[in-house]
Amino acid sequence: MKHEEIKDLLPLYIDNGLTEKEAEIIKNHLLQCPECQKELEEYQENYSFLASLEKEEVPSGFSESILRKVSEDMKDENKDISLLARFKKFFKIPVKIPAGVIGLAAVVLLIIITGLPGTLLKDNSLNNDFLKSNEIQFLGYEQQKSAAAPEETRMKSMSMDSAAGQTPLLNTVEFEQKLIKRANLVIETSNIDNIDTDITNLIESYNGYISNSRNWLNNNKQKFFWFELRLPVDNFSQILEVLSAKEYGQLISRNINTQDVTEEYLDINIRLENLLAQEERYRQLLDRAAEVEEILEIEKELNRVRTEIERLQGRKNYLDNQISYSTITVEFRQPEPISSGTPGIIKAFRNALTKMVDHIYRIIVLVGTLIPYLVLIMIVYLIYRYRKNR
Repeated sequence: MKHEEIKDLLPLYIDNGLTEKEAEIIKNHLLQCPECQKELEEYQENYSFLASLEKEEVPSGFSESILRKVSEDMKDENKDISLLARFKKFFKIPVKIPAGVIGLAAVVLLIIITGLPGTLLKDNSLNNDFLKSNEIQFLGYEQQKSAAAPEETRMKSMSMDSAAGQTPLLNTVEFEQKLIKRANLVIETSNIDNIDTDITNLIESYNGYISNSRNWLNNNKQKFFWFELRLPVDNFSQILEVLSAKEYGQLISRNINTQDVTEEYLDINIRLENLLAQEERYRQLLDRAAEVEEILEIEKELNRVRTEIERLQGRKNYLDNQISYSTITVEFRQPEPISSGTPGIIKAFRNALTKMVDHIYRIIVLVGTLIPYLVLIMIVYLIYRYRKNR
């Protein structure tokens, strides 16, 4: 029993209003507490004084008048208290909240505080990366545009010069659509030993050729053959249908890709015509040049133009090859032998062990993540118990 509680029970101790256990506790406390001893002496003096007084008759209406006066005083006291004081008094009311509720609220608050900023930062970083990527692409486009501006000006100038000399610069021929066709096939067949000969005969019958091939075995002794086929684009659809038929095995996957390079091809042709016209113009200027410095400067420009022509011509040749000859990559695989590999029950045990290890790893990560919050909950609980026992 606390000291303050014992002081409140001293009047009942004098008046013999306590149980034997409470009286014994107070008696033992009085032996060690001078303050309570002094308090008890005062109570005893007052008690003796009141007991010595003769009992007098209370006047009529005395109790009612006292109660009325107390009620009026309380009303006046409440009127004097300001709104701010009442608000502060409301927060002084003691509220008992279980430690578990406090700990749970703390954990939720910490998770929100630690997790939400990271998510926001991540989203912001993604948005920033997206904006930066767009900005870089835009700047790159502007730089290319600005870099091409002098070239276009020079081309216009050469065009005017050529027009003055009655030399045609640009052809007005309309370009047909330029497409690069590719396909990837995966076929499973049991007759894989003869597949090399079959594919060679097939591709030759369609005026194509094998540009690359390889074969290998996996751990289960399963055979694989891979071919890269090049054939005229007019035969692209026919050979796809032939390979997809069941004659060559079970089709596992099929992927067809068509790339439109019409714009790039047209741009290369226009730039080549402009550069060729520019080269011809420089050669005419070179024939009329007399000074050594002029000759050197013109030859320098001729080398630059010739290098650019060769680069564009190489790119055009590559596109012509890819457009006129389509590419098909096909992989033939042997069905996996039933007797090969790990028995089913052992494989199942291995999968179960793998999943168990994965779950243990996840539990360790979860416990490691919750340790700081558990420590915080323990600290809050100990503080709560300490204040409760005071």
